Amino acid sequence: MNPLTLHLTTRHIAIAFLVVGMGAASIAHAQWRVVDNAANTKLQDMNGRIGTTSANGTGNGTVNGNLRELYQQQVFESFNGNNDDSKAAPEPEEKLQHAQPTRSGVNMNADNRCKQASSGIAQQQYQLCREIVDTELAKYNYSLKMYEVTTQRQRYLDDLKRQRGGIRSHEVGKLQDNTNRILLLMSQMEIDRQQQQTYMDAYIARIGYLQEASKTLSQQALDGKGNASGGPGGGLGGIIGGAVGIGTLKIALDAAQSRRRN
Repeated sequence: MNPLTLHLTTRHIAIAFLVVGMGAASIAHAQWRVVDNAANTKLQDMNGRIGTTSANGTGNGTVNGNLRELYQQQVFESFNGNNDDSKAAPEPEEKLQHAQPTRSGVNMNADNRCKQASSGIAQQQYQLCREIVDTELAKYNYSLKMYEVTTQRQRYLDDLKRQRGGIRSHEVGKLQDNTNRILLLMSQMEIDRQQQQTYMDAYIARIGYLQEASKTLSQQALDGKGNASGGPGGGLGGIIGGAVGIGTLKIALDAAQSRRRN
């Protein structure tokens, strides 16, 4: 084979490889375009399902739209503190003061209500009387304190409701924080209510116990089982002559009369 023939053959082979390579590249490019179009179609379909509307738009049944509608159901459109459905209970007409159950100026503390005695049943009744008066005043003061706490809780709840009314539907974090604060406040208010009720029941039970104890002492004095003054002449005469006086006698007579009726 002469040189010219060899050169032509080599050239023909190179051209053939070039044509084959171009054909293969065209096929690969066409295949890539097919795959790319399928992916784009899938992405468009996913975007349509998820939703791309603005924060203030409607979801049209998309995932984001449904979530937005769910959040919108949990926020207040607005809050009006004067609305009858949401405003706090009215303030009491009669304002009460701590440690001052009466405004008449009459001082009815333990020193005035309980007659002091030095010994015997009279001394025991004097101590019981003071405990009764102190417990009654403690019950009164605690009720006022719990009323003040309830008022503070109500103001905080109103503030949380106003904040909730200003939360936009897409502000998920703020909405959840507000919800947590309201739930915590409601739990605390329930604990306050149970605590107040428990103390009120305890105060009432204690006052009843002390009153019954005082009546028992009076009955014992009437029956001649005790010494009102600690000296000779106990029983009824000791009570009349002791420091307890006519008030104790009246309690004793009431107790005796109640026992006879039963």
